[in-house]
Amino acid sequence: MKFAPKAVLRRSAEAPAAAAGAPVAPQPPRGRPVVAFAGILDGRSLWLAIHAAPGSLALRVTGTGDVVALPSDVPDDDPAFRAVRVDLGALPGGAEPTSYDVVLVPAGGGTPKPVWSHPLPTDSLVRTPLSADGTHAWSLERGEDGGLRAVRTPQPATVALRAVAQDGEAVTLAIDPLPGDLPGHHGPELRLVDQEGVLVHTLPLTIGNDGLLHARISLADLPTGDEVWPRVLVDEHAVRRRGDDLAKAQAATMLPQLFGEDPETPELRLRWTPEGTLGLRIAARPAHPAATSQGEDA
Repeated sequence: MKFAPKAVLRRSAEAPAAAAGAPVAPQPPRGRPVVAFAGILDGRSLWLAIHAAPGSLALRVTGTGDVVALPSDVPDDDPAFRAVRVDLGALPGGAEPTSYDVVLVPAGGGTPKPVWSHPLPTDSLVRTPLSADGTHAWSLERGEDGGLRAVRTPQPATVALRAVAQDGEAVTLAIDPLPGDLPGHHGPELRLVDQEGVLVHTLPLTIGNDGLLHARISLADLPTGDEVWPRVLVDEHAVRRRGDDLAKAQAATMLPQLFGEDPETPELRLRWTPEGTLGLRIAARPAHPAATSQGEDA
């Protein structure tokens, strides 16, 4: 694996120059292997490079101390770095919670050395997406001693949104089907639930020839009342953004809007929540004027 230009990696691995009066940036202890780059870019592959040191990179199970070798799927051919790209999905345990310390096993054997990392970024425009099936998420953490750790965290059951489009005066959704072994499952429905967990509305779902669940939402389908910001669920499963690697997807993506009589203010707007799940904003919609007039006459 080649990393070029090398100067870029050196700058990313070294502590930034401190401003006058700022705290001194932490420095690696003598003898610790130092991270040049680390990332889980696609939700399952660990990209890792350290400044060149003899030995082989491995993961050590936190707590038990068991060492897991890292078979890389890319060549390690840059003499300035020792690098691997590893499929974390091949690790045992499925979606169970676990963590691994990144270590360097000395070339001649002996006690593995934990690799040392400068503080990880805390504010980024991107984030690590969930696993492809949405059951767990991988993240990188830095321990109190500067050690780098890969952590697997289970996630609530969700279904992925496959497509969204505006169809005339309606919005159509295509969503992954639910797992087939759900107990008591008698056919899914699209549920709109507000922030307090109160059911706002339900809509039917149909299974298309593509095997996906399809829903159609029009203004006529929506209940009248005050403005509401419901989440979109299939039964009890939140609908998530597939491959969501954006920290602020709502600000960075375009989703359909439906307008009523006012061409400036949408009555229905699809939106992404900070968690990367699908939500709606339904504007305040009074009862039909004809119905209101009849009520007043009565």
